[in-house]
Amino acid sequence: MNRFLKKSYAAALRLWTGLCRRLPLQRRVLFFSIRAEGRLLENAQCVYDALPSRKVIFAHKHPLPARYRPKLRYLMLTSKVIVTDDYMPELREVQLRDAQRVFQIWHAGGGFKKMGFDVFPQPDNIHAQYDDVVVTGEACREFFSTAFRLPITRIHAYGLPRTDKLHDPKWYAAARDGFFARHPSLAGKQLYVYCPTFREVGKKRVRFDPQLDFHAIDRALGADEALLIHMHPTVDYSFLDDGEPYERIFDLTAQEDTLTLLCAAALLVTDYSSVIVEASVLGLPMLFYCPDFETYERGFYLNYPEDLPGEMTTDGQDLVGQMRRAVGQRSIEREQRYRRMQTEMCDGHATQRVVAVIEKWLDEKQSAGDTP
Repeated sequence: MNRFLKKSYAAALRLWTGLCRRLPLQRRVLFFSIRAEGRLLENAQCVYDALPSRKVIFAHKHPLPARYRPKLRYLMLTSKVIVTDDYMPELREVQLRDAQRVFQIWHAGGGFKKMGFDVFPQPDNIHAQYDDVVVTGEACREFFSTAFRLPITRIHAYGLPRTDKLHDPKWYAAARDGFFARHPSLAGKQLYVYCPTFREVGKKRVRFDPQLDFHAIDRALGADEALLIHMHPTVDYSFLDDGEPYERIFDLTAQEDTLTLLCAAALLVTDYSSVIVEASVLGLPMLFYCPDFETYERGFYLNYPEDLPGEMTTDGQDLVGQMRRAVGQRSIEREQRYRRMQTEMCDGHATQRVVAVIEKWLDEKQSAGDTP
């Protein structure tokens, strides 16, 4: 798009935005997400499914193509409530109407690695228009308040909606049984699930080297053991090479979701990933393998590694032995302390609490220009 067309498009979008602002406000919930194309994930999907009111989905990865922006402006300025689960860049460009409400059900649970303004200081606050933000426990409210530069009164410990099903024995059994039905060769084995997060250098994404000899690990694993790898959703590479095949290591990133793997696992191995929230709710033992701990840039809200629900190691030479010890000699006291600090409200009723707030907002007295 050349300069003239860009200016013309920007002017037309401003006129369209002004018109949308004058249209009646509808008793409708807009679910906005940049995390997947055409669909909701995890928390947002849980809330969407449970909400009985009128609702619409706008889910597109960014950068958002110009052809989608007029529709988004219309939905943004005519929906009584907006629910999002990640950054919503358009909140920098559009001032919402006074009667509108925004609910942030952030995709990463707990107060773990630093985020938002605590990592990326910016001249304006993209989060300023949130009316309510979900966290997993009371201790996390302060962390999200500083990360989003919001009053702590807008941060509430409702729990993480996607963890509700982890309290349902039928769902858990179905997830576990379904996994082993799809992977019968893994049935009866002790499964270690490795879920590392992405890496940054100078706030730019880089390829992560886990400093592990996966062929040596493959040989060290017993016949009754297996290592399952699940990469972060934004990572597009695998740790496993295409040469010599592996007998007991499997990259299941494209085949299984993280929650399903956790239901089948004997141990979670991770580093700085918020997947520890779900593992904590499931009561799963954990091992934190962090070869780059001394150079990791993000920083943490908790005392790392003292507050972790498991041991931390930087040495991958004996990873198999450390995984076995983490399963057999787990620290129940550390796990319980973390659960009390971080996941106390992930009690199976988080979705219900979030939906109740949204329904209350929808029922707030509407002005004469609003439509039911």
